[in-house]
Amino acid sequence: MLNDTMIEPAERELTDLIYAALLGEKSWQEFLDRLNALIPGGVSTLFFHDQKSGEGGISLAAGLDADTARDYAAYYVGLNPWMHNVARTPLGTGIIGERIVPRDAFVRTEYYADFLRRREIEAGVGVTLWREETCSFLLSTLTTRIDPEENQHVADLLTRLSPHLTRAFRYYRTGRSGGALAQFGGSLLDAPDVAVIVVGEGMRLRAASPRAETLLSAGTAVGLTAMGTLRLRDEASAALLKRMLSRGYTGPRSRVVYLGAYRLTLVKAEAEGATGYFSGLAATLILEEARPADAPDIGWLARSYGLSPAERRVAEGIAAGLTPIQVAERGGTGLETVRGQLKAVYAKTGVNSQAGLVRIAFRFPSPR
Repeated sequence: MLNDTMIEPAERELTDLIYAALLGEKSWQEFLDRLNALIPGGVSTLFFHDQKSGEGGISLAAGLDADTARDYAAYYVGLNPWMHNVARTPLGTGIIGERIVPRDAFVRTEYYADFLRRREIEAGVGVTLWREETCSFLLSTLTTRIDPEENQHVADLLTRLSPHLTRAFRYYRTGRSGGALAQFGGSLLDAPDVAVIVVGEGMRLRAASPRAETLLSAGTAVGLTAMGTLRLRDEASAALLKRMLSRGYTGPRSRVVYLGAYRLTLVKAEAEGATGYFSGLAATLILEEARPADAPDIGWLARSYGLSPAERRVAEGIAAGLTPIQVAERGGTGLETVRGQLKAVYAKTGVNSQAGLVRIAFRFPSPR
């Protein structure tokens, strides 16, 4: 039974395990198992809950089998009365369940009667470690012990552990763990014509290779908003990326599209368990110069739509990812001249934007 005299040594041991897990010397499962060993009839979990969608799941558990964890995510997450008020609980403060939902009301819920009571669990203690938009990330312990004063000792311990666990979120999510780009290997990252970008939830930039930083600064195919989030010129690719960064996404794990002169590969990260819990949802973008066989046949396009030689040069430049200013500089003509020629191209091809012109250009691929 955990009491005041046990708090300090337990805190020291568990804190050591947190940093050992961050350094790869121990596993997060070992940390959770050790915490759970302190709890009578304990079930300890690292889990998340999205207030907006009502969805949630258990990323790592001690004292809980995989089937029960799946049952929670599939059904009982919507019945958990503690989660209805979790967004109003303070970050970093361990709280016993009775402070969120009075016990007399709690024991009348289906969640208690059908999910907890069948497993002889009576009460819970939790701490919210991190919030991202409408999603909360928590450490929870469930116990057979009913006495709120005794469970408060566990809440106090979770409060003490919280700052260290919060550092784990920052460590993983800012890329300081070194793993965000390492999976692609040095040769790819050093390639002068390949850019690798890692983004997390909310399209927030996590990491970028040297080539990617150059492209982001130029803002031609990809760029950053004033809020520091990723911006993709192609709306369809941006929409797909946002779907990949949503919980419950079941679509393709990768997709290849073309943005002017660039081939873009979108890859949804596969991080699971504790690593995925702390690092959050992520996707990787790989931008590389399209091979000649991937480029549009501008001659075919020009013949099909009756473009003049000057209009063809403008269309070719836009399809290659250049801006009107860059097209003008490359051709030694004035910007207004290029704009006039571009309007003529729009009129002949029936589009009204550079993105539309690029899409129609790639209907005419070079012969392979």
